[in-house]
Amino acid sequence: MAFAFSSLLETTLFAFKTSEKTNCFHCGERMRKSKALMAHFDSRTQPVCCHGCLAVLHAVEKNNLVAAYMENKAGQTVAG
Repeated sequence: MAFAFSSLLETTLFAFKTSEKTNCFHCGERMRKSKALMAHFDSRTQPVCCHGCLAVLHAVEKNNLVAAYMENKAGQTVAG
């Protein structure tokens, strides 16, 4: 029983250590790649962390504000 628990614990910890992370395209939030939602934005697929960020990107495209959004995004710095 102790061996089985030890093996399960090692497997779980390994999964946490190796889970690949990425930043949300919209807000910059760190997230696991496996949990990301994928948004089709500006003819590319971008990872986003939640439905709110997904909605923002859809609204930006729907209102033809992609150029202004990308210009604003380029001028921002990501806080670490």
